[in-house]
Amino acid sequence: MILESLDELADERDRLKEEEKTILSSIDQIRTKLAKVRPELQELRKTRDELNETVRALKKSRDELRDSSRRSLVSLRELVKLTRGTDEGSRAEKEFADLEWKIQTSTLDKDEEKRLLNKVRLLEAKVGAHRKSRKLSDEVGKYRAEADEIHNKIQELAAQSQQYHLEVVSLSEGFDKLRQKQDELRKALGEVRAKSVEVGRKFTSLRNSTIQSEKASQRDKEKAFKENLKETAKKKLDQRGKVSLEELSALMGDEDE
Repeated sequence: MILESLDELADERDRLKEEEKTILSSIDQIRTKLAKVRPELQELRKTRDELNETVRALKKSRDELRDSSRRSLVSLRELVKLTRGTDEGSRAEKEFADLEWKIQTSTLDKDEEKRLLNKVRLLEAKVGAHRKSRKLSDEVGKYRAEADEIHNKIQELAAQSQQYHLEVVSLSEGFDKLRQKQDELRKALGEVRAKSVEVGRKFTSLRNSTIQSEKASQRDKEKAFKENLKETAKKKLDQRGKVSLEELSALMGDEDE
């Protein structure tokens, strides 16, 4: 667009000033939004990372419990082989208790007592293994229960972490869009200011040129007016007419020159 007149340049200058104000207002609004979003985003990331750290620690505990459960299960299987199963172990324990009671409460001859004591010693190993197997079985159950409880907690926290992560992603995208818009506005502001400077330069140049033209035109008019006065004065003098003071001044000024 070619601007020819001072009025057009002045209008364009004012329009650019308003556009600059609008852009600055938009930049300020975005800056306010960014200042609000930034701490929210930081807090969400912090919460998500803390949850992830907790999940990692719980996974480690769960895996350790599962390892303990597997080790106890291996030992339990070995003991079950030794006692030939839970039923036999239970029978051995019952028989062991019955023999101990019989030895303590009955009058036995030496051979019978010796035979029973030998049998008690044999049963004692089975009973010990059976009792240990029960303890190991309880440990396996305990480890598994604790591992399952931790696993459920892991799933719960992982779901929370995922939700926070989605919020972080969404908020990050919004944050990036705001920054991109801010960059675009700053670029537009630079362009508007550059145009404003150029329009201002043209306005000043045209105004100065106009002033000079007006001064030159005024000088030409004054010169023409004086010439007219001189001619009028000369004609009046030639005709012996009365010359006005202004005409005489113009004529005298011509002679001075």
